Amino acid sequence: MVKLALVSAAYPPYSFGGIDMQTYDLAHGLSHEGVDVTVFCGYAKQPTLKQEDRNLGICRLPLYDAPPRVLWFQLKNLNYFKNNLRNFDLIHTQHSSGSAIGLVKKRIGKPWIVSFHDHQLRRLLIALSSKPWDMNLGDMLFFTAGYPLFEFMTRIEIKYADHYIACGLSGLEDYIRFSKMDVNKTTLIKNGIDLAKIELAARSFKETRNDHEQDSGLTIFTCGRLYTSKGIQYLIRAMPNVVKNFPDVHLKIFGKGPLHSRLQTLINALELSSNVSLEGHVPYDRLMYELSKCDLTVFPSLIEVGASLAVMEAMGFRKTVVAFKYPFTMEIIDHLRTGYVVQPKQVEELGEAICVLLRDRKLREKLGENARSKIISDHNWNDAIKKYIQVYRNVIEARK
Repeated sequence: MVKLALVSAAYPPYSFGGIDMQTYDLAHGLSHEGVDVTVFCGYAKQPTLKQEDRNLGICRLPLYDAPPRVLWFQLKNLNYFKNNLRNFDLIHTQHSSGSAIGLVKKRIGKPWIVSFHDHQLRRLLIALSSKPWDMNLGDMLFFTAGYPLFEFMTRIEIKYADHYIACGLSGLEDYIRFSKMDVNKTTLIKNGIDLAKIELAARSFKETRNDHEQDSGLTIFTCGRLYTSKGIQYLIRAMPNVVKNFPDVHLKIFGKGPLHSRLQTLINALELSSNVSLEGHVPYDRLMYELSKCDLTVFPSLIEVGASLAVMEAMGFRKTVVAFKYPFTMEIIDHLRTGYVVQPKQVEELGEAICVLLRDRKLREKLGENARSKIISDHNWNDAIKKYIQVYRNVIEARK
């Protein structure tokens, strides 16, 4: 049995970002396959280990809850890593959560794998191409001032890690191009989802609902952290045209972040308060329930980690996804077959696409069925888990 240390600064239930949820699913999937996993993550005043089941332990470590969290997480716990990770057969870190391990790798003496997600240079390019009024100060500092730090961390990981896992093809291509990633030390394992998990979550929340709580009219769903990179501002700007054609439509935006007040101001300025609501952060089971019963989903992200977890969840529920045409989007959405794509940042085109799909229920159902088939064939989490285990075995064997 492989004894694995899985390191990620953030981990549910304290955060529910794409990487956080991927770490959660990975940890549970591996443990069910007999891998002995301990997750090292943040949000504790002192190291605290909790055994969730026979093969899965969660070790909470101190984390200074201010950007850049991944840096403070590593600096605060570097000595702990140095003294405790040597007890494992293998170390697997999420990108930027464990780069400092490269500085003490010889002391630890164990093979090290890094999962790489979206490249930080892409985030910098988003900031440089965005209008100032679409970003707040914290948003801008993260994308611009944070770039040298994250680039430095990436270089450490690429230099010292024994193997890399790329979570999406577009991300892999960026790392090869911008960071000279060695393809001979890299395995592509596309993001996936557990269909049974999301369906159970939606069903569990549905049982708590009352009949009078049912929504009326057409509902559009989107979710994500309220950052510029999620593109929510473009969706809101597209809504006046949608409301003109569908007066009873309701766009629900789930998530929190630094752009909340700015997005609310935009909603008020466009007189959309009756049709658009910022729902904030909600429990995962409610999020899945809201997704399962909506009529249409829109994810106007400007950058994602390969196939977006939220997009895959929507497709898993047979929902048509409208998204901007980027390489990471085209990895999973085939226009008018498994979803609907429009040119990036084109507000008028985005609004027209939403109207086309709201008018045509049969088209939505056809695309939704194709979308679920795509998830089952190409993004099945159980298949991904087997690939992770094989990588672990290969890396351990190569070090013998």
